[in-house]
Amino acid sequence: MSEICRKDSLARNLDTMATSFRDDYNFYPMTWYLPSDYIKFQNYMSQHKSSTYILKPTTGSRGTGIYITKSPKKINQYKNMICQLYISKPLLLDGYKFDMRVYTLIASCDPLKIYVYNDGLVRLATEPYETPTHNNVNDRYMHLTNYSVNKCNKMYIDNEIFGSKRRITTLNNWLHAEGYDEKKIWNEIDDVIIKTIILAYPFVNRSYQTCFSSHKYMPACFEILGFDILLDENCKPYLLEVRYCYIIDPCDGLIFHF
Repeated sequence: MSEICRKDSLARNLDTMATSFRDDYNFYPMTWYLPSDYIKFQNYMSQHKSSTYILKPTTGSRGTGIYITKSPKKINQYKNMICQLYISKPLLLDGYKFDMRVYTLIASCDPLKIYVYNDGLVRLATEPYETPTHNNVNDRYMHLTNYSVNKCNKMYIDNEIFGSKRRITTLNNWLHAEGYDEKKIWNEIDDVIIKTIILAYPFVNRSYQTCFSSHKYMPACFEILGFDILLDENCKPYLLEVRYCYIIDPCDGLIFHF
């Protein structure tokens, strides 16, 4: 699963698929793997001088080491990082930027069976959103949705209905009330999940067949993944990253019951 759960591997695999299937793999922000893609990044920067970028460690989590910049000179070209074009026009919930943690169960490799949990987490920033400028680009509480970051803000609200971490069912009710086509949105999110898992499937299935060659009649194991999805102002879903999940997820405080 590291083929999609590591930020650098995910970016590399998505870029490979997008080369041949651009229309199918257009759900990931434009990404550069530094330092190897730095020349490509420079070429892009020279033609898009007002863009904003988000930098992430290749294996980081909980918001550690993430920063946003509009000044390319501040980017260390020699450090192993994922650099992405920042989505500066996200869909806002009550004026706040948010993303979703969509939990997905891979129940079987052969045949491939994928189940998407019909609830999950909506994680909000804790400062009202503004388009990135040189003055606010360092405000992590405005631009990052990570729970581990925002729980430290005094403006964090602990309430699943109107607080800083809500349920996806609550978001669905809001989308419906605001007139958004929630069925279309979730069909597109399902499509993103399927196409992302396809990236890892050859590696996973080969390992599975090697480890469980005599296991014929039922799956020998399963995997739970968390897909972090951001909607832009047009409700187009973007994949931010894929996380391993456990029965108890200490990052999100979520306990799975079977």
